Amino acid sequence: MSHITPICKAIDFIEDNLKEGITVADIADATSYSLYHFCRKFNQATHHTPYDYLMRRRLSESAQALLQTNKKIIEIAFDYQFNSPETFSRAFKRMFGTQPYQWKKQGGIDKRFLMSRLTFEHIKHINKGDYLRPVLKEKDTFQVAGLMALIKDDREAISQLWEILAQELEGIKNTHKPENYHGISWYPKDWKKRGFFYMAAIEVGSLHAVNPALVVKTIPPLKYARFVHKGLRKDLKLTLDYIYQTWLPKSDESLSCPMEIERYGQDLRGSDHEESEWEIYIPIE
Repeated sequence: MSHITPICKAIDFIEDNLKEGITVADIADATSYSLYHFCRKFNQATHHTPYDYLMRRRLSESAQALLQTNKKIIEIAFDYQFNSPETFSRAFKRMFGTQPYQWKKQGGIDKRFLMSRLTFEHIKHINKGDYLRPVLKEKDTFQVAGLMALIKDDREAISQLWEILAQELEGIKNTHKPENYHGISWYPKDWKKRGFFYMAAIEVGSLHAVNPALVVKTIPPLKYARFVHKGLRKDLKLTLDYIYQTWLPKSDESLSCPMEIERYGQDLRGSDHEESEWEIYIPIE
């Protein structure tokens, strides 16, 4: 992974100079690479051009500044090296689908779509292989049964849901081991302020009788982009960052509903290691 080190150095330089008038040539100089060689290596490692990453990071930081400071939009635009409010507004709308004043008015941040500062862990994760390349597929209606909770800041509650679900399933007699487990995240309106719902579930077909303690949900037929997450469960955010911040903006797809589905096999409880693999389904249209 030694080839990642110069890219991390470039990212450090970008992050230290988000409010300065730097160029891609300046970034390349910070790595001691030629401009051509640097741009090629950066794109290979991050799946972004240096300029694209710089602009998306500036816009993401300015989006947070709009909500977290009392500065005027024009001040924030100039802070992040946009030469006019009009240029800033056009770039902002291209990335977030809304104008800066509308973003400020709505008052909530969907951090899934803010470009995160790429870390060594992000880049190493992206460069494990081509498993992050999605497969587009359609799934028919299916039912799941499980436990659901509102998740705010404490994601530990998700682990607790899985533990409780396992206990409930063990208490059901004459039940085969589930073939598929599903972790379903649902993002309701204004979820940025109130939290999102998470459901730890199994397909109902795996049960002879549904435990009254479990909630049953029907997932309608949808088209999905199917990704494979490879690695530890705690690193799932690295895959989701890639999906929402790199793949989706560069694809011709858009989200069809505010949901994502994790699909695990039978070895759910014993599969948390570096070579673990499971599927992530993102509904698209």
